[in-house]
Amino acid sequence: MREMKMESSPARKWIDPHELKRLMALMLPLYIGNILHMGMGVTDTVVAGWSSELDLASIAMGFSISGTVMIAGGAVLTILSAIISRLRGAGKAHKAGHILNNGKVLAICLSVVEVFIMFLGSYAFFYVTDNVELASRAQLYVWFTLAGVPANMLMRVIMANFEGYGQTRPAMFVSLCGVLLNIPLNYIFVFGWGIIPALGGAGCGLATAIINWCMCLCLLSMMYGSHQHRQRAGQMLALRRPDWRTVRHVLRLGLPVGVASLCEMSFFSMVTLIMAPLGEVIVSAQQVAINVSGVIFMLPLSLSIAAAIRAAYHVGARRAEDFQAMLRTLLIVTYALVIFFMVVTILLRRDIVGFYTESEQIVELASVLIIYCAVYQISDATQAVMSGLLRGCHDTAIITWANLSCYWGVGLPLAYLLIRTDYIVPAMGAPGAWVSFIVALTLTAIILTCRFLYTRRRLFPTRS
Repeated sequence: MREMKMESSPARKWIDPHELKRLMALMLPLYIGNILHMGMGVTDTVVAGWSSELDLASIAMGFSISGTVMIAGGAVLTILSAIISRLRGAGKAHKAGHILNNGKVLAICLSVVEVFIMFLGSYAFFYVTDNVELASRAQLYVWFTLAGVPANMLMRVIMANFEGYGQTRPAMFVSLCGVLLNIPLNYIFVFGWGIIPALGGAGCGLATAIINWCMCLCLLSMMYGSHQHRQRAGQMLALRRPDWRTVRHVLRLGLPVGVASLCEMSFFSMVTLIMAPLGEVIVSAQQVAINVSGVIFMLPLSLSIAAAIRAAYHVGARRAEDFQAMLRTLLIVTYALVIFFMVVTILLRRDIVGFYTESEQIVELASVLIIYCAVYQISDATQAVMSGLLRGCHDTAIITWANLSCYWGVGLPLAYLLIRTDYIVPAMGAPGAWVSFIVALTLTAIILTCRFLYTRRRLFPTRS
């Protein structure tokens, strides 16, 4: 009630203090949690790099399949938090348990699909490289991660419940637990310990699967242990006959987000595969740069999730002035933080790369790639935040078409031409990949911004 009363007054300042407080309360735990979750990928990369360049390259190739599919599948379920937040804004929070129960059904169905795709996709490594040992290690990495897919998907449903109620600290806490577990498990499975054999880079996949189950059970226990959420936990896990109309509704809104995420992730992954014949050093440098880029992206991603939750709440409550105040505050905060991180990344690029590997060749190339990475942060942040706002407005179909056309229609062909051919300019190698990233992200940002402006006018037609 306090929040509803405070949000009923119009906000006309560029930065609205109340909206800034709400956004930061959502974003900061999300950001810390995402950084910690990303830290697991960083740990995988660092430990594999300590093992050998071959193991580091196998992680890059393996994650190109497992990471792409799991992130895309999880993205479908992110719409649940926006749906629950919108129900709260409209005064229909009692329907959240029904949404979660059917979200669980959708999560199980998506898990089956993910496992099938990842298993078949793991055989593609033998067609993109002549190094059989590299392909075998990458395939084994993917096979180990399969065991953690159901836990990863169910965890997304539980997180959506907390996020829909504006509570993002639980996700931060379990991410911290995941990082703390990942360090010793990676070391044990990569290098071996006692009767456990050394699995090399593939051991990171086994550690990831175990940690996914630990995090899922931890989140579930937190939900059951909370007086506020205990009833919905029971509703979520209840063995009820699925309401396929609700499942289809969630899938209709969430699938475009998942497909868009798949387009984006697979675009980056396909570029890595295009670069595979160029050698282990180039692939390893690309993996380091992509990893750094992912860490930076956690900021706009966290803001995107916060934007979706707040936008959905205001749309459900039909408060145009509060929606506009949130939008102004969100954009100013986003660009101020992104510019700061851009400058820091460029200034400290060699120190950052040196954390991943001691190979001077990899350090030199990855340091150059990170400059390109910093350049595209504005476009990347814009497309992420606009995607979040559109999810909050339940206008998600355009996200798929924008990502599909920009990443696969423009970015991927451009990447191949710049990396491997002399048709446009002399073959650029790894830097050509990042030029294509910049072009694709900029086009996506423009399309999603235009669509959001249209959607905002449609939802709140009284505004000019």
